Amino acid sequence: MLTLGFLTLSVGLIPLAILFAMGRWWTLDVAFVRLAWIPVAALVLQAVAWRPMTQTLGYAVIIPPLLTCIVSVFFGIVGATLLLARSRAERRPGLLWATLLASLPGALLVMYVVVSVVRFFIGAVL
Repeated sequence: MLTLGFLTLSVGLIPLAILFAMGRWWTLDVAFVRLAWIPVAALVLQAVAWRPMTQTLGYAVIIPPLLTCIVSVFFGIVGATLLLARSRAERRPGLLWATLLASLPGALLVMYVVVSVVRFFIGAVL
């Protein structure tokens, strides 16, 4: 099971590998701004195709959205690093919005985890 987890995480990191590979042709800022929509688009496609995914995958239906959210967290980290690397005057236009867009599914995952932990502790107290 642990091997399967590492395999799925490596498959989920392919968009980041594409991002850094595109950095050879463009600067990393340009590649990030152009590829920032991938996690959100993947999550939207998974939401649209939830019924066939549920019928095909069963209980494993959570794995693709979870991988998308994890990759989105990594995209957010890359975007924040790019934002902090340069001053406001040198920053590429649209980099802040691209970072916010790319990290949106990751923020949803973090919010879900926080709400789940708070509900668990509230249920344990009451």
